[in-house]
Amino acid sequence: DAIHRGGGQIIPTTRRCIYACQLTASPRICEPVYLVEIQVPSAAAGGIFGVLNKRRGVPIGSEQTAGTPMEVVKAYLPVNESFGFTGALRAATGGQAFPQ
Repeated sequence: DAIHRGGGQIIPTTRRCIYACQLTASPRICEPVYLVEIQVPSAAAGGIFGVLNKRRGVPIGSEQTAGTPMEVVKAYLPVNESFGFTGALRAATGGQAFPQ
């Protein structure tokens, strides 16, 4: 009957729609990233930014913890660059940084 459409009517239409979407899309390659929080004394915070720059990290914020000399730095770090990050961070800050 005319109300129920068969595959001969639906499949070509769907194919054309998907083909048009592929032609008009702007594809991108997205890389997985971690949001890292690093706690460090304010005196040793400079070493963090050097390690982040070497590993393509992007700092997004830094805030001082009230009443303590500790600072919390937040950054985006690519997952591929995160292997060995803790060791490099500890070496750059003399073991004072604590990544989470």
